[in-house]
Amino acid sequence: MLEASYRQGARLLALVATSAMALMLLLRPEIVSGLTFAWRLPLWLLGVWALGAGFAHGAGLTVRPGPLRRWLGPPWCWVALGVFGVLLLLRL
Repeated sequence: MLEASYRQGARLLALVATSAMALMLLLRPEIVSGLTFAWRLPLWLLGVWALGAGFAHGAGLTVRPGPLRRWLGPPWCWVALGVFGVLLLLRL
């Protein structure tokens, strides 16, 4: 029971954090577009990974077991969201 409530809380937190980052990028696209191409492309790729994994984790979508599940699932989902969030905040 406790584990199920933790999973729901973690999913909700992932969905809220991902939605906030996506909204911030919609309102201020110059956060990423103002960078040179050498920095913009890695940040854009990290953002696609982080936001995609965050929305998938938050919505409760699952991936078949394997390497893709590790990269989109809970420890790496949180790492990607955290790094991308910090980089966005530093760019504000």
